[in-house]
Amino acid sequence: MFKTTKLPLLACLFAIFFTQSAFSQREDTTPDDKTPITDRQLSVMMFVDYGRSYGYQSMLAQIQIDTIKAELERDRQIAGQMEKLLTKDAISQMEYEIAQLKVIWGEKHLKVAEKNLVAVGSQYEAMKKMAKHFAGVEVPRDELYEVFRKGWEAGCDKGPDEVDAMKAWVDFCEKSLQRSRALNLQGNESLTSLLEKEAQLKIAEANYQSRKSRLNMCREILFPSLEDIKSVKR
Repeated sequence: MFKTTKLPLLACLFAIFFTQSAFSQREDTTPDDKTPITDRQLSVMMFVDYGRSYGYQSMLAQIQIDTIKAELERDRQIAGQMEKLLTKDAISQMEYEIAQLKVIWGEKHLKVAEKNLVAVGSQYEAMKKMAKHFAGVEVPRDELYEVFRKGWEAGCDKGPDEVDAMKAWVDFCEKSLQRSRALNLQGNESLTSLLEKEAQLKIAEANYQSRKSRLNMCREILFPSLEDIKSVKR
């Protein structure tokens, strides 16, 4: 997916490099030239940097989805094996529940990752339209705003799913800690392992509460309306 979306942006970048006066041969300078940079030259360089960043984020987002899918398939197989073992009384009910909780978390985690790719993809589309603008192509203000707005909305829409996924991880950590404590009392799990699971649960709960408390802030901070954009002086 990353390779197919990268080409249009690169084409726009080439258009910038070879059509803007900032990059023309007649303005070629030596490294020690003290000529002050113009706002437009700076904007072009900033845009190129942003474009590279979003392209990289798109690649990482897709890699994350592929990784989660592979791990989820593995955990589903493990949960299936656990279910068979449970029917034979070969494992405890708690061990089976832990395997189930791992699958539930994986499914919710995958949903978040897929929505994140949509958000990054929308922002990447906005970068391509900005490339056209810097290359001298007229881009309607309202059209560009809608593309940005789509990315902002997608970013906020995944918030509730992130909270659900974090809660699922808390549930998994709680159940894992219960089993760890029981095994420790039996002398079958070390104190070090038990302490690690206790720390893991504390971190999971802190992350969950932090994300949950900020859920409604996404649309309250840095989320300008079209009217706000129109009010910006030319």
